[in-house]
Amino acid sequence: MRSDATERQFTFIERARRAQILACATAALAERGYAGATLADIARRAGVSKGVVSYHFAGKDDLLDQLVADFYGRAGTSIAARVEAADTAADRVRGYLEANLAFVAEHADGVRAVLEIVANRRDADGALHFRPTGSDPLVDHLAGLLAELPGVGPKATHARNLAIVVRAAIDAAAGRLLTEPTFDPAAYTRDLVRLIETARLTETAGNSHDQHA
Repeated sequence: MRSDATERQFTFIERARRAQILACATAALAERGYAGATLADIARRAGVSKGVVSYHFAGKDDLLDQLVADFYGRAGTSIAARVEAADTAADRVRGYLEANLAFVAEHADGVRAVLEIVANRRDADGALHFRPTGSDPLVDHLAGLLAELPGVGPKATHARNLAIVVRAAIDAAAGRLLTEPTFDPAAYTRDLVRLIETARLTETAGNSHDQHA
């Protein structure tokens, strides 16, 4: 029977090995694309056998799914910490954008890997595994933050529409970071914040006009 200390060490070692394999899978996808990132190549990069990879993940599909979940999980943790530290609604929105784009800029290989998986991972029926279904939690979260801004909150549809536009802008920035060496995420973030402020003020002015019409 293992002692508690041995059990804790074993769990730590397993977590470290899984993290290593995920990192190697990310590098393989970023460098060789979806088709080229084989389990054999990932295992070679990690310095282990395919059997070790299979011990931690139930095949390539499971590994790729876990990679996507891990990437979004780490991004969510980073963004949440920034949002929760803000005191005002405006600072929370600004913090969300800055933390989101900073994470993307700092994890270019992760972005490439996730884009490769999302564009190519298919179910047994041939349908994209990560196809949109129902409400988008990323849009819902951002809409909730935007709804707290003065001038946006009274119209829930306005907050959601604005969130859809901003999420599309964030996704576009991820693509630019991968293809344009001169792309400036900090300047892009500032302009995106200004865009939101303009939309908010426009909506506020529109509401005031409607009330006095």
